[in-house]
Amino acid sequence: MTIHVITDETDGMYSVMCFEHPPNVGPALHMHPRGSESFHILDGQYQFLIGDKTIDAKKGDTITVPKGVSHKFNSGKDGGQFLVISPPGLENYFYELSQLLSNGIVEWNVESEIAGKYGQIFLESSNHWTSA
Repeated sequence: MTIHVITDETDGMYSVMCFEHPPNVGPALHMHPRGSESFHILDGQYQFLIGDKTIDAKKGDTITVPKGVSHKFNSGKDGGQFLVISPPGLENYFYELSQLLSNGIVEWNVESEIAGKYGQIFLESSNHWTSA
């Protein structure tokens, strides 16, 4: 993960990050009550579940998830990379989580609590960063 723009640089509106994913991974179903989230695919093919719709996205596509709508994605058989414009403060979730992960595995309830602090609400606890 590379953080390109932090929330403080956008008057509290959004952050911009880039993620590279290995094959067949993705987060558990979740939502963001603080704002919409947009993904611009730089490499690979992803499959998104947004609400009850499945969307296949390839290099060059941009997918936007409206504020408060449940979503998750899978990085596909070859993995991929995307740029994400995230709701405000979400970069802090990834930063705090990475600090804990450097010391070992983070328990699900701890990660869920950290996510909640930064405007990410998990709606399921299974399939988190595994084949979804």
